Amino acid sequence: MPHVSCITVTYGPTPEIFALLESVQRHAGDISFDMTVVTQPSDGGSMAEEVTRRAPWVRVIALDSNIGFGLANNLAAEQVTGEFIALLNPDVVVTEGWLPPLLSALDDRAVFVAAPPLLSAEGRVDEAGQVMFADGGSDAVGGLQWPNDYEQMMFSRDVDYASAACWLMRRSVFLELGGFDPAFAPAYFEDPDLAFTARSHGLVSRLVVDRPVVHAHATATEGRVALAERSRKVFQAKWAEVLKSQPKRLVHGEDGSCARDHMCGSRTLILIGDAVADTEVIAIVEKAGIAAAAQPRERVAVALSARAFVEGLRRRFSRMGLEIIQQAPLDVLASRREWATTVERHGV
Repeated sequence: MPHVSCITVTYGPTPEIFALLESVQRHAGDISFDMTVVTQPSDGGSMAEEVTRRAPWVRVIALDSNIGFGLANNLAAEQVTGEFIALLNPDVVVTEGWLPPLLSALDDRAVFVAAPPLLSAEGRVDEAGQVMFADGGSDAVGGLQWPNDYEQMMFSRDVDYASAACWLMRRSVFLELGGFDPAFAPAYFEDPDLAFTARSHGLVSRLVVDRPVVHAHATATEGRVALAERSRKVFQAKWAEVLKSQPKRLVHGEDGSCARDHMCGSRTLILIGDAVADTEVIAIVEKAGIAAAAQPRERVAVALSARAFVEGLRRRFSRMGLEIIQQAPLDVLASRREWATTVERHGV
């Protein structure tokens, strides 16, 4: 049975960490795990004593100063012993069954990190992976600015990167890649930087949609924005050549699928007309799901008008990497002409 070492890093007073710790303990299931909290002090204090008192089952690494998110995680990763490490923000709450799908995704040795979608406390999709643009900035698929709907974001696939609010990876791979680059200390852009480093070694970041987690994203203060902009410039300089091949930022009203799937060499769009019998629809979708699972680095999408049973198929096959769009197929074709490298028609 795999053993997972969970790591979280705090800075100053972080009372929300106890919801995280309870959720990890509650939803570990049969999976062996341990929990390490790295506490860093601010002018407001440190969480070291309170975590030690209230959660004695947790290992606490109490730092005397703030060395930053990346370096604190690096420090913990070097000391834990699990085959796998899960990096968890203290403002995350994991959900029942969150670990098994992420562990299964790592059976694919091309996957560097497996990450779930991040939901807001209200249940909104805040992030289903991120798209990195040529200017060194990124947009969350699912964020308020993202142009596509739920079906076109909530299926498993490779992504440019996923925010390190909830990452699962093999500890050996994390250490072999050198962990987070200290150039980004104290915070921001260390996660896309490590994802790009992994990509330069032929590895990918995988969004796994089976079990989203809840993330109470921190409010963007003036200080945080300035720090993020500083780190963005470091990232932009480091990856200048690679960024030239990243997509340009979306213009208002532009479909986001080409940017979302820019790494895919093939993108197959399967159109199913309204006259196709239900039994044949099911057979076509099942075949497409098998193809999507067999080609995880590529993209397969099915477009058909909504029918009573289609949502069940979407939930079943989205975890296998199949995108199912419940819209008039010709309307989808009109918006996806540039996206599709192959179009397959059934009754259209």
